[in-house]
Amino acid sequence: MQDLSLVYNFEKAKSNPESAPLVVMIHGYGSHENDLFGLKQYLGAGAHYLSLRAPITLGFGGFAWYPIHFDASGVKTSDTEAAAQSRDLVLHFIQEFQAQEGLESNPIWLMGFSQGAILSYGLALNHPKKFQRIMALSGYVLKEIVPDQYRPADLQHLDFFVSHGREDEVIPITAARMTVDFLEKLQIKHRYQEYNSGHGINPENLRDLQQWFQRGFK
Repeated sequence: MQDLSLVYNFEKAKSNPESAPLVVMIHGYGSHENDLFGLKQYLGAGAHYLSLRAPITLGFGGFAWYPIHFDASGVKTSDTEAAAQSRDLVLHFIQEFQAQEGLESNPIWLMGFSQGAILSYGLALNHPKKFQRIMALSGYVLKEIVPDQYRPADLQHLDFFVSHGREDEVIPITAARMTVDFLEKLQIKHRYQEYNSGHGINPENLRDLQQWFQRGFK
């Protein structure tokens, strides 16, 4: 297992492992693989949980999927080439992991926060037949890592849970609202929720996520 290219946490489903979804968790900038992994206790034992660590070490126990730069005036830009490389790295890792664990036929759900949500959009929209349900928390669609054109038939089975804090100081709420407009234009199924919170997951957000997650088993 240690020959795979990313550090990760993994917990197998405790019920129906042969058909349980593989939930791939992708953390945000400055975090690590233990962050989202803690949410599994709220989501239930009916899924396999795979939480990945980003490859770029930031120090102080934090990691990133791609660099973020600030110019002299404080304007933030993302390294979109590195973001695309991490998107492809995660896809390759998932495929290797599925083969090693015998999970090739299990559905794959994505859960991403911030940078992880951005990569989740990139993965799902580039490979819509590979993924089913996507939890995009406090992120947005980065246009440089998603296709320019889509075949509507390829997108019909995708289902997104999108959430964002109205007081988010890292990724403004306008980015989330523009992303929802984007999903609506493509007629992609989604649930969008806003919360009176900053860049994080408050209890109300967690409750709504939990309810949406459980509906995937019905």
